[in-house]
Amino acid sequence: MPTTAIRDARRKDIITAARDLFSRKGYHGTTMPDIARAAGISTGLIYYIFPSKEEILLACCEDAVTIYRDVLERANTIANPLERFDALVRELYTLLDSTSKRLLIMYRDLSTLKRETRQRILGPIHRLDDYFVALFQEGQQAGVFRQDMPQPRILAANVLGLGHLWALQKTWHFAPTIDLETYISTQLAYFHAQLLHPPVEQA
Repeated sequence: MPTTAIRDARRKDIITAARDLFSRKGYHGTTMPDIARAAGISTGLIYYIFPSKEEILLACCEDAVTIYRDVLERANTIANPLERFDALVRELYTLLDSTSKRLLIMYRDLSTLKRETRQRILGPIHRLDDYFVALFQEGQQAGVFRQDMPQPRILAANVLGLGHLWALQKTWHFAPTIDLETYISTQLAYFHAQLLHPPVEQA
């Protein structure tokens, strides 16, 4: 196996091990030797790939953010703004459900990073808000979404925020009475009420 491929594989092993440890023990409760043992490699090799524990935490957070980019790329093939929005919400929330451990680390431990380092994580999240605002505007231009949509930027932030709410609280707050499909359907109904023209009342 080429050296680059070996390094990439080791890097992935370190991130996977650190993500599990950070989610259970917290960032400050985890040491570099802990991560090395969990990844099955030497502590020296970890420092060769990651110069500090902070860089590992950053890599864990960046790994979580990449799921947003992948979802957007797949959804861009859908022409209808409403259908694209629904597909985005459905896939985004499903992914957040399956990667909640990553999200927990990002929320709990991101504040320990330097401000400039945090911006490397927050930047893609803000761009996701921008994407939804642009999608709302596209839908308005197409006549699909209402022109008097209240606070599009807040609504855009709510898309991701409500997905995070499910991922962070699905076990202790929603389960067992509310499952993922019920949650998605309910939130889509809420978003549709904000995005779409109100139904015409029958005389």
